[in-house]
Amino acid sequence: MRIIFMMGIAAFLLGLFVRLSGIELIALCVTITLVFMAEIFNTAIEMLMNMLTHRFRLRVKIIKDIAAAVVVLACVNALAVGYVLFVRRLFK
Repeated sequence: MRIIFMMGIAAFLLGLFVRLSGIELIALCVTITLVFMAEIFNTAIEMLMNMLTHRFRLRVKIIKDIAAAVVVLACVNALAVGYVLFVRRLFK
């Protein structure tokens, strides 16, 4: 989880470095926050499911997989936003 937070901070600092416009920085911040929120909710759901049972349960596995899929979806969205915002500026 720490790596996700570090990458979010690095992306924001890179946005400042390449001088993104105000609306672009807002889009970047919203995207970073979305990934942070997805990761926090995923962690909370996993901890809750672990508290409920210590045995393998298929439904608990499915719930954990869905929570993890939300994080993956948020990260794919962040990659797309990062591509749109940074590729033009970094590879001129």
